[in-house]
Order: sequence, then C-alpha cells, then structure tokens
Amino acid sequence: MLGLGNTLIGGAALEWTPVELGSTMIIWFKNDTGLTNLSGTDGNSDNRLQWSDQSGNNNHAIQDTDADKPAISEGGLDFELSETDYMSFTTGFDFDHPKPFTMFFVVKRESASTQCTLIGQSATEFISFKNNDDKIGVRNAGTGGDNVTITFAESNLWVTGTDFILTVSKDSNGDLLFYKDGTAQAESSGGTSRADGDQMDILYLGTKVVPGSGTTHSFDGIMKEIIICDTVLSTSDRDNTITYLKSKFSIS
Repeated sequence: MLGLGNTLIGGAALEWTPVELGSTMIIWFKNDTGLTNLSGTDGNSDNRLQWSDQSGNNNHAIQDTDADKPAISEGGLDFELSETDYMSFTTGFDFDHPKPFTMFFVVKRESASTQCTLIGQSATEFISFKNNDDKIGVRNAGTGGDNVTITFAESNLWVTGTDFILTVSKDSNGDLLFYKDGTAQAESSGGTSRADGDQMDILYLGTKVVPGSGTTHSFDGIMKEIIICDTVLSTSDRDNTITYLKSKFSIS
C-alpha cells in the first residue's frame, strides 16, 4: 500500500516487508521476534508468555498460566492437542459483518485427527481446520449466522509435518477466499462459500473457548507467523506478503 518496495538507499533496493501494508495490518506476530516467557507467580502477569505484536497496535498474544502455555519452538508457538495450550489477545477484536479481513497463518500442523482452531472466541465464532486435510471451518453468530465447512477441490491441502501458508479473506459481502502458499484454492462445489453473520468476535489464538468452558478444538502444531489485516488486500499486497513469507520459511 505504501509503495516503498523498490526504494533505493545508497544504491541498494530495500526488501519489501509487511510494514508496507500500513494501518490495514492490525496484528503481526513475527517469527523469532518479540517472544518472551517470564517465570513469576503462576497466573499473574509476572509469569507471562507473550508474543508481541509488531504491527504497532500492541495487541499481543499472552498467557499467564503455566499449564496453558504453548512452548516456544522454531521461532513461533507449539500448541499441543493433549494439553490446554492457548493464547489470549491483549484486546479482543471483531470482524462482525460486513467488516472484511485478510489473514495469513504460517503453520506446521502436527495432527489432522480432530478439528484444530486457529482463532476464535466461542463455539460459534472461529476459523479452524476440520478433522481431515482438505476442509476448513468458518463460523459466525448472530443474525444470519453461518456454520460453514469448506471442502476443496484439491485433497491433501492442509497436510501435517510441513510448513505452509494459509491465507483467508472475507469481503464486505461475506464471500470467503482461501489460498495455500499463494495459490487460490477452488471449492469442490465450484461455488464460493459465504459467512455473513453479524457477529464474529476474536479473543483467543489456538482455541475456541477457554479450556474447561466447553469443547476447545485446540490447535495442534506450530504457529510460526501470523498477519491479520482489516481489509481484503489488493492482489499486489497479498502477493507481496506471500512472497515475503515464502522466502522467510523456504516454502516453494
């Protein structure tokens, strides 16, 4: 958006980074950056695991309870299905319809045996991988609420054991688009799923609900980098973000 990708300083071109997305980038959890794990009193802020937001909005991912902390691994956070790992956002945010978004997740899944939540706030507001490797679930609540399971034309998309980039966008009509490593993924129905319920609030990373409050469908694997924008990015901005992430994580 800022158009600085080819700026020359001292005769050398500056490499494009997500900073150039400007104010539309509302969260950036950058790999191997801003990860701290304090060791104070369990449950208090002096015991905080934090992945600091690099977008400038200071909306960090935090966890103060030892039993609920994912491990720091490969420059990101490793969530275990058999444990109660999750993170909370410092400040919850929403994509209530008709608010658009574009989200990028660099992940390495460790299991496809059950539904694994990327972000959410409740059993009715979340984005998750479903319990196989070619489906994604998006749910929102309120008036016109939708519980959408998207099945893709290509199978074995969201595989385990390897890094990949999932990009999800929703426009002001509620239409959902999905990309793997920058390649658009067609739905098996040939159509475009829509999620236009008027409530989609986000508070947690790696779970639907706080463990003990219901079915969590917790994430299982490593989240390595996350970028969230409050608009549907232009093709050039989306491609630049994908190129940046692919280069960083050696994804072909």
